[in-house]
Amino acid sequence: MLYWSLLDSQKIIFEQAGGLAVDTTTTGIRSVPCWLTKQRVAFYSSCVLIVELGYLALRFVGAYVLNLPDFVALGWDHAVFWVASRLAIEGPAANAYDARLTEPVVSVLQHFVLHRPFPTPWIYPPTFLVVVLWLALFPFPLSYAIWTAIGVAFSGFALGRILRPSSLAWWLPVLAFPALWIDLMAGQNSLFTMGLAALAFVLLDRRPTLAGVCIGLLAIKPQLGIVFPVVLLVGRRWRVFSVALITVSIFCAVAGVVFGFGIFGTFLSVLPAFRKLVVNANWPGGLPTWFGFARSVGLSPSAAYLVHAIMGVPSLALAVFLFASRSRAALRSAAVALATLVCQPYLLGYDLVWLALPIAFLIVDGQQHGWLKYEVPVLVAVWLAPLGLFFPQLHFGLCMPPIMALLTLVLIRRAGSRRGATD
Repeated sequence: MLYWSLLDSQKIIFEQAGGLAVDTTTTGIRSVPCWLTKQRVAFYSSCVLIVELGYLALRFVGAYVLNLPDFVALGWDHAVFWVASRLAIEGPAANAYDARLTEPVVSVLQHFVLHRPFPTPWIYPPTFLVVVLWLALFPFPLSYAIWTAIGVAFSGFALGRILRPSSLAWWLPVLAFPALWIDLMAGQNSLFTMGLAALAFVLLDRRPTLAGVCIGLLAIKPQLGIVFPVVLLVGRRWRVFSVALITVSIFCAVAGVVFGFGIFGTFLSVLPAFRKLVVNANWPGGLPTWFGFARSVGLSPSAAYLVHAIMGVPSLALAVFLFASRSRAALRSAAVALATLVCQPYLLGYDLVWLALPIAFLIVDGQQHGWLKYEVPVLVAVWLAPLGLFFPQLHFGLCMPPIMALLTLVLIRRAGSRRGATD
């Protein structure tokens, strides 16, 4: 009794300090750990943010001041988007898929003056080419700045709809999330895809039509939408599924009208070569997937795909189960977002910005229903883990699959507890 009284006291102190309120009345449910006050969250997040800003400054000086060949320029993936946009504007748009035309310009923008470890071709669907078509209307640096600013604003808005933080201090861990900075430095599209998924989850029950539109817009990177059709069908979300399908169809039709429908055949023709690159390339830091992990220990591609499929089953099965059983929205959403990552054989560090979704939804569920033992430390570890990808020589990407598996276990344990009941 004294122990639980202390926990209740910690809860009161935490709330008075401006923290997040939780319910500790259910048996087996704990309050937020006493060490996780608003002040400490702000301090620890600020420390991580200082490291990230220092790393960014180092990259900037190395690439632009000292002109060191081993320092890739900021926006190295955005360079591919910008060149594809320029080729599409000049026409024909299918030229964006011709590596002989893209590589010479991309290499210069990426600062690969003396050497190039592997090519970075344009392998995105025509739907995404529609989205980036405007980029080359601006000089590359300005285009990169506008793109990242829009991505930060959009993803911040979407995460705010989930977390609804009570003070600005709670935005610090969002801003300091290491995967966010990986995406910003690359100039990738992960902030947009994560934002679309976040809004889809938030709107799923209240505005199913808009949720379907958000899911359909994931056609800009279709592999990140593969789990949604499965869980929507299992959960009998017919309207959301239908709207998503219609949105994808309209999106593809627009791309076909703008570029010519033959561009879809061109897109499909470059995929086998990229698959070969994924299998054989020595990716800096390692692919943060079970496939990448298996390849790193010497397994053949076929064996690596088998390992990946086996390890992805628990996450996908959990997402399907939670949708079929109509469990609480936060748990369903966290499971789908995590399964989306775990099911991908090919991911890079910037894709891990999607980890913000299971973290955010588990925080929401913890606020409303309390915490089980060890959950908060696991979430802190998952939040911090992408920081290791800042240093490719550590090959920390290979540690990410076990870390995501640990998060899956947290979700399974939480769903199996009393608080995992339906809404």
